Amino acid sequence: MTFSYMEKMRNDVCMARYGFSSPVNPWDVVEFSGEAKIHLDSFLSAFNISGLADEFYHNDSLSDRQDSFVDGAILAAARTLPSWSEGDLPFLPSMEKKAVEELQKECWKILGTFPTTVDQDLNNLEADSNGSSKIRESAIKYRIHRKQLIKKIIESLSLYLERLSF
Repeated sequence: MTFSYMEKMRNDVCMARYGFSSPVNPWDVVEFSGEAKIHLDSFLSAFNISGLADEFYHNDSLSDRQDSFVDGAILAAARTLPSWSEGDLPFLPSMEKKAVEELQKECWKILGTFPTTVDQDLNNLEADSNGSSKIRESAIKYRIHRKQLIKKIIESLSLYLERLSF
């Protein structure tokens, strides 16, 4: 018998219920407050992601190259990034680039709200490895996972622009 702790659960829910989080949880969410939106179909296509939002998966058969960049965090990005989709309506490349830049700026702003960097958190984990409580360790790991997801979103947006054919 297997039990899936991560079945459609955000990291904050997993942390509250079970005391852990995952850096590649495909169900994690980042809340965006700006007006910028990317074209969802183009983003999915750039990473060979198929399926409906609740069933996104990386479709290896669409590419002849192995894409190790696509993981659960990219699926989370596809679900959480503000987007629009109007079927086959073409988007304007200049507007798409502007939206990507605005979303990246917002991600950097979100990262700036954390009291520590990933490196500082990793140093704290290492320094506390012998005597820290499991609760503190889990909280630091959760904070690291949030930051890693946001950084992965920033990277994915850059790669998205590179992969688009304008």
